[in-house]
Amino acid sequence: MRHGGPPRQALAIAASALALIVIGALEAGESARQLAEAAGSPRIGPAGAGLTALGLFASTVVYVGLGWWVGDDREALRLGALTGVIAGLVGGAVRAFLIADAVGDIVARYAAVPDWFVPTALAIFVAFAAVVSAIGGAAIAFAGVRIRKLSRARSG
Repeated sequence: MRHGGPPRQALAIAASALALIVIGALEAGESARQLAEAAGSPRIGPAGAGLTALGLFASTVVYVGLGWWVGDDREALRLGALTGVIAGLVGGAVRAFLIADAVGDIVARYAAVPDWFVPTALAIFVAFAAVVSAIGGAAIAFAGVRIRKLSRARSG
């Protein structure tokens, strides 16, 4: 059973993408803080790793919820991928902005690179985030549909 037409689907995509962007921004803020505080070798500490795991779980819940809501395999794949692209591009850009200074400082500590290097690396990060989010979003939203169908089959 599919829910609503394009306006409701657009709202679902926007709400899901916004949730994913907020989740990613929280993770990136903590990562940037830890990278900026790192003396010597840059490492993400246990708090950052825990926040990343929590963020991955929360992101999975968002995509499963989207798939559960849409209830149709094809639509879940489409909406999950579209949500992933939007969240990857916008969220990736927010993350890149939040970590840019810390990454620039770390790179400057270890290598002499042209001024364009860090912005280019961060732009590639954003593009990669969009691709990975699209693929992951489609797969996890599809899983949400399957979970919904399985739970309905068991209860009815």
